[in-house]
Amino acid sequence: MSTSGKSTGLTGAERRVLARYNLAKHVDIVVAKGDETYWGSLKDLSRTGIAIALKQDLTASQDVTVRFRMESEDGKVVTEELHATVIWKTREDAGLEFTKPLIAGSSALKKAPFLASHLDKKGTSKL
Repeated sequence: MSTSGKSTGLTGAERRVLARYNLAKHVDIVVAKGDETYWGSLKDLSRTGIAIALKQDLTASQDVTVRFRMESEDGKVVTEELHATVIWKTREDAGLEFTKPLIAGSSALKKAPFLASHLDKKGTSKL
């Protein structure tokens, strides 16, 4: 490990393909028509969807866009968006399923490479 915190091989070359970003626990939920944006907290994340804490009213089968934010070690912020459908909603929580899961061959991987990298790094669906 170099003093910059980046992993290096025997030749000293950087091996990491994508920069390291930390996923923010807060997400924006944009209602399909874009006229309302809600703020939620991530509870669980997988390649097929998320569970969030959210007090605003959403309804099952409602289409939304989830906006994720990630911050690098040097403070750079990256925002990625995925379309999703509300699967379930309780008083303060909601389950959303991505329209296209973050799996090999999916166009979602191109839209959210840093989010996919976060999942790869964690190796689990828990945050």
